[in-house]
Amino acid sequence: MQAIIELPAAMTVRTGAAFQGQLLAAFADNDEVILDAAAIADVDLSFVQTLYAARDHAERHDKTIRLAAPAQGPLAALLERGGFTTDADPADLQFWFHGDLPQ
Repeated sequence: MQAIIELPAAMTVRTGAAFQGQLLAAFADNDEVILDAAAIADVDLSFVQTLYAARDHAERHDKTIRLAAPAQGPLAALLERGGFTTDADPADLQFWFHGDLPQ
């Protein structure tokens, strides 16, 4: 089974605890969690950190987490500013950008 989570406009430290709970609930009932990040307008590094932890959790529990579409807009800009696109690991490129860095 899979869960699709449509993320709100703000994905910041203020929304982190609720998001973490939402992820854990989705993983409890599903083998795959798909995140729709299209609405994100305000994002900070806490969101990125949460997703790295979620990816680790998924791997340890034989589950999958992925973005519905490649990171774009404010999320892609945050990843670039944070250095996540410089010499990125292939698994990170696949997760964030579905394999190809934005041009």
